[in-house]
Amino acid sequence: MKINHRKEPFRYTFKEPVSFNLFIVSINGIPAPAKPVQALMYDISRSGCGLKMPLALRVDSNQIRVSLNLVLHEEPLQLEGTLRWGREEADNHYYGVQLDIPVHERDRLPRELRLLAGQSKIIVK
Repeated sequence: MKINHRKEPFRYTFKEPVSFNLFIVSINGIPAPAKPVQALMYDISRSGCGLKMPLALRVDSNQIRVSLNLVLHEEPLQLEGTLRWGREEADNHYYGVQLDIPVHERDRLPRELRLLAGQSKIIVK
């Protein structure tokens, strides 16, 4: 019998990136103005996601908290997290977000991901 030694949750790649509004909540603990930024999510797991947006942010020297308002399947989701890494490729800015999901909401994201997988809208990586 094969034993699974996976330490990270499965990562799902969207066949079509999901467009959503991102809000910068705070930078180094200082609240930021509540202005939406159009972003695209290209992958997600239960603990984080990858996104692309037009802003160039200094993730390496700042702690940046963000709020993501999106619809993955049918229900609107509001997720919060911290930008962990960033890179620029051909004038596109890519970021990794470590999600902070409250205990009472932890079943909701996996349920949405199962529904997307059932509709073949995401691919397991």
